[in-house]
Amino acid sequence: MVIQQVRDEARRRGVRWTNQRQVIVETFVSSHEHLTVEELHRRVRILDATISAATVYRTINMLVEIGVATKRHFGDGSATFESSLDKHHHDHLVCMSCNKIEEFELQAIEDLQEQVASEHTFQLVHHRLELYGICRDCSAKGVTVTANGRVRSPGP
Repeated sequence: MVIQQVRDEARRRGVRWTNQRQVIVETFVSSHEHLTVEELHRRVRILDATISAATVYRTINMLVEIGVATKRHFGDGSATFESSLDKHHHDHLVCMSCNKIEEFELQAIEDLQEQVASEHTFQLVHHRLELYGICRDCSAKGVTVTANGRVRSPGP
């Protein structure tokens, strides 16, 4: 159903719908991760080696424009994309060592934001919360953060 809606919207915008676009959209929509264009390109090339990075870039940007994907910039500066379908609000934990992104929800945070907005007579429309640090896996490997926020890997 979603693929049909994306295809219809693409055609409405004058975008030619190809088998390559179909593979890209199906792969992206079925992923439940934050993907860079490079990672999405790697995955779709397994299915169709003729898909170019340019086609992936154009397709993912179209998905952002029509509201199927959300573009995010986390600490390393690389854009990541996540599906907007069947997603409700969530926040992110971002590992500064391995760049892993973990989604979480905590009602107490949502409530506190509403309270702050109310106390400042501020009409809250949207927010983003990203917490940066070191994930469990990297911590177990001895990765730490210095006082000035730099990631330090254990020595040899």
